[in-house]
Amino acid sequence: MPPFATLVWRSATVLLVAAILWGATRNAGAQAAPGPEVKVTAAQLLKIGQGLDWDGALQPVRQSTLAAQTQARVLAVKVRAGDRVRAGQVLVSLDNREAAAGVRQSSAQEAQVQAALDEARAAHARNRRLLQQGFISQAAMDAADAQLRQAEAQRSQAGASSTLRQLASSYATLVAPYDGVVTAVMVERGELAAPGRPLVELHGNDRLRALAYVPASVALALGPQPRVTLLLPAPVGTIARRLEEVVGTIVPSADPSSATVELRVDLPAEESRLFLPGQRIKIHTSGAAESMLVIPRAALLMRGELQAVYVAAHERFVLRAVRLGRDLGERVEVLAGLRAGEKIALDPVRAGLSSARPAKAQAAQ
Repeated sequence: MPPFATLVWRSATVLLVAAILWGATRNAGAQAAPGPEVKVTAAQLLKIGQGLDWDGALQPVRQSTLAAQTQARVLAVKVRAGDRVRAGQVLVSLDNREAAAGVRQSSAQEAQVQAALDEARAAHARNRRLLQQGFISQAAMDAADAQLRQAEAQRSQAGASSTLRQLASSYATLVAPYDGVVTAVMVERGELAAPGRPLVELHGNDRLRALAYVPASVALALGPQPRVTLLLPAPVGTIARRLEEVVGTIVPSADPSSATVELRVDLPAEESRLFLPGQRIKIHTSGAAESMLVIPRAALLMRGELQAVYVAAHERFVLRAVRLGRDLGERVEVLAGLRAGEKIALDPVRAGLSSARPAKAQAAQ
């Protein structure tokens, strides 16, 4: 080989060896450089209560439909729908002339029977003295006893008849049984009221209740007196208020057609005054707490259909697919792929680097 060619070959060999040594040194330095430390957290088992929301409506605790108890002509209707009334206030007046005549007739009969009773008592006392003196027989005395008992029975019958007539006379005036608001008037002056015909509807203005219908299976799980949360109606532009830990009542009877049960929740008196019957309301019920495995949402890696986390194992991270359940806000439920207590990376992007390793100090939960 010519001397010049030999010199060139030797120079190239030296350069190649130098390049190889430099690359090896660089790789060794890269391998020695520490990777990023990624904070980890443990998958946790939490007790979380299950809740359901139900659409309900407000209704008065006390509401009544007042009907006629006698047949008579309507003389006066003294209220209209929307009127506020007091207990004992007259709502409707009926023609009670016939009933008043009956009261007078029974009073006269009662006076007549009372006179007969007084006479029977006097005759009985007189006959007893005569019997003691030996002027009459025992049979005559027995007849006087029978006449007295008969007069007393007639007096009791006349008193009962008079009471009935007076009670029938009171039916001619329809009065409010309690303080409330008239919601409907179903009669006009001059109409004929008959027994059982509705005349006035009203409801108490002191207390309201929320009413919702829940499936019978849910009602059995809630128990007879569940504690619920009420989401109260709010005017436009304002924030709805919540009433926590209100005691409700499950009516122990299911509707056979819908298989639902009434859930009733009484509002406090101070809250009842702020709303109207018929307004819509939300009732939140809490079920029994159940255990579920949860992880922070930040630890989840989403790539198309892939749902995965980086699990800490032997000073490195391993990508593992998971199956998710319910969305819990800042956390998500894990149905499969993880066990309670396993450490996962809080930053899945950094944990995906080849040199990433778990931080020695565990992140705060």
